[in-house]
Amino acid sequence: MTGRPVDRLDALFSAYEYELGWCFRCSREGLQVARAGEIVSPEAITPLFACRVCIEELLVMHSVAQARPGRRYVQIPRFPHGAEAT
Repeated sequence: MTGRPVDRLDALFSAYEYELGWCFRCSREGLQVARAGEIVSPEAITPLFACRVCIEELLVMHSVAQARPGRRYVQIPRFPHGAEAT
């Protein structure tokens, strides 16, 4: 894997159009969001939009999963945005 997550994040936001909207991951509204993926079912396709902070967290999760193939799914501790871990 090449590039730091922040480099890829900047590339994502410059390559894709973003809009003001709701982040599917942190549930905040009125943020700049970009399409981060979709949920596909036989009935419909639901686009998923995420803010920069959450996209960066998803990229880190992806990097960790790729670095440790035996541990495919990881969870980053969630703290309210702006709050510090204690």
